[in-house]
Amino acid sequence: MGIYESPEYEIIKKEDRFEIRNYNEFYVVEYDNDSDPGIQNGFGTLFRYISSENRENQKIKMTVPVIEEVLGDKKKMAFFVSGKFGNRIPEPTSPNLSIRKFEGGIFAAIRYSGYSNKAKERTMEKALSIWIKSKGYSEASNYMLAFYNAPFSPPFLRRNEILVRLENPKNKQ
Repeated sequence: MGIYESPEYEIIKKEDRFEIRNYNEFYVVEYDNDSDPGIQNGFGTLFRYISSENRENQKIKMTVPVIEEVLGDKKKMAFFVSGKFGNRIPEPTSPNLSIRKFEGGIFAAIRYSGYSNKAKERTMEKALSIWIKSKGYSEASNYMLAFYNAPFSPPFLRRNEILVRLENPKNKQ
């Protein structure tokens, strides 16, 4: 995606704004804070981490997407970690950040533009769920929001996605 590195995946099926993808495993640095369930401090904490607020005081290039996972009334936020680090990722200094392996697998995605909001996200989740079922798949995770653009990007240039892991996708195309 342009100048920013993003996780590798293979497109298995594409129809309009929907895709089924096979992701390789990758690492994320994840913000999880029980006293901040709406993740108001998530992006800032993660940005400070890549700006050298880590045990190695290393500046880390921005990657995309920023991933939000909704877990009931709580959210988590994560940055994809560049593959150049392998498993030697700079250790976070914030107690609210952790390094986690994001297991590869088959995911369904829906892409949309503009500013994202709860109403648009619910509409996209519903459309994705209907499409998944129509293709004979089942959802196997929470929905994840993926944002690819800087906050100052014009709405018509924004790339947003909703992703969900698929269950038992053997022999599906």
